[in-house]
Amino acid sequence: MTDAEVVRAMYDVLAAADIRAFTDLLDPDIEWTVPGRHTLSGTTVGVAALLAHLAEVAQRTGGHVSVDVREVLTGEAYVTALVDVEMTVDDHTVQDRQVHVFQVRDGRIASVREYHGDVRAFEELFGTP
Repeated sequence: MTDAEVVRAMYDVLAAADIRAFTDLLDPDIEWTVPGRHTLSGTTVGVAALLAHLAEVAQRTGGHVSVDVREVLTGEAYVTALVDVEMTVDDHTVQDRQVHVFQVRDGRIASVREYHGDVRAFEELFGTP
């Protein structure tokens, strides 16, 4: 699989809630960074911590999360995905165009850094500490 195919597969298995296939695509020491000052922002390290983080996102949103992949671009060192994200918490919905930057190493995702179009909207959605 190419690096871009690994990234596309990750979005597909997440949408299908196939946790086993998802974890198979991850480096054991994955680092996933979410921007902002809200309660779900920060850097998560390791597969178990990432699964716990995603479980919290699912719990807080009641599963009302969708990601529409618009473009996946491959460079020499990174794969970049342009995505439209929608999340709902307590009848409040945020729609946001985001950029996700991936490092893929040996066919597995080693790091992800999200860049949100409207960080403040997520701070309002999830609250700040």
